[in-house]
Amino acid sequence: MMKILLIGCGLTSTITAYLLRTRIPNIHITVWDKARGPGGRTSVRRGPNGTFVDLGAQFITTDSSALTKYSDIYKNLIISKVLEPMKCRIEGLSESHGKQHFIAPNGTNTLVKYFLNNANVDCTMFEKRVSTITPNGKVTCICGTEEFFDVVIITTPAPQILQLDCPIPLIIRNELEKVTYSTRFTFNMFYKRPILEEEWDVKFMNDDTFRYVSIENRKRQQYYEADCVTFHSTKEFGKRYIEETKDSMFPILSDKVNKLFPNWPTPETSNVHKWLYSQVTTPYTNSPGCILLNESIPILAGGDCFTRSTFNGCIESAQKICEMVEKLKI
Repeated sequence: MMKILLIGCGLTSTITAYLLRTRIPNIHITVWDKARGPGGRTSVRRGPNGTFVDLGAQFITTDSSALTKYSDIYKNLIISKVLEPMKCRIEGLSESHGKQHFIAPNGTNTLVKYFLNNANVDCTMFEKRVSTITPNGKVTCICGTEEFFDVVIITTPAPQILQLDCPIPLIIRNELEKVTYSTRFTFNMFYKRPILEEEWDVKFMNDDTFRYVSIENRKRQQYYEADCVTFHSTKEFGKRYIEETKDSMFPILSDKVNKLFPNWPTPETSNVHKWLYSQVTTPYTNSPGCILLNESIPILAGGDCFTRSTFNGCIESAQKICEMVEKLKI
């Protein structure tokens, strides 16, 4: 039985596991992630009263061609109500012809959980930060865990791939070093009840600090739930403060929110999240979907840095990974 390890538990990794399970019989799938739970850049932050905000991807934008191309995936997500059409009031979004927006009513990380559950993964382990991958297939974590695999698939951001003690040809290493990301901060606010009186639910802003603000419960059309709000910073702001921590940014972001919305009441709680690697700004050359790092024990790398930072980009990368695994002579 082929033993496959997926490093990372975000969208690309779990879609890959889902597709591999349907395409290749008699495989053993293991998923390791350095975080405490699934989600990657679709993670949520929970507040009091059962409220939560989407820290990363806020909603899914697609079009009719992608809905057709990836119909098996979209159809199942919509039937199971993991995805629903976005019906809230949006201000400041430049609409393009044929675009459709979807939200995950229970949080964007439920996409990852859906694929993870339906992939029937044999072993999922968190707080496993991989440090070394040898050419004979031994994978070692910082905590000391060691295991041998027939195929290793890495779906983490390019800078984290480069941090691994792993056989990577110099020409590929040079290309990975060219991949760049934006850095983004989110400022998250939680209230005890529905209290905000804005005429919009989601707003794209023309501001030097924040690009986006969402009253999250209203984004999900939960108008009678306690208000919870997330602000996402601009790429330029993230670049300017890239060396700062979430704690050092709290007063700066809090002051800006108060200036933008001086009539808003003080929330019950608020916090900051930092995405060092938010969206890909310069993808891997020619966006191949995935690459082969090592042939002896196949080590593959995929993810949005090999396509683009969208849901469809993650699907595309996952499909490319599966095609490459199917071609391997193991």
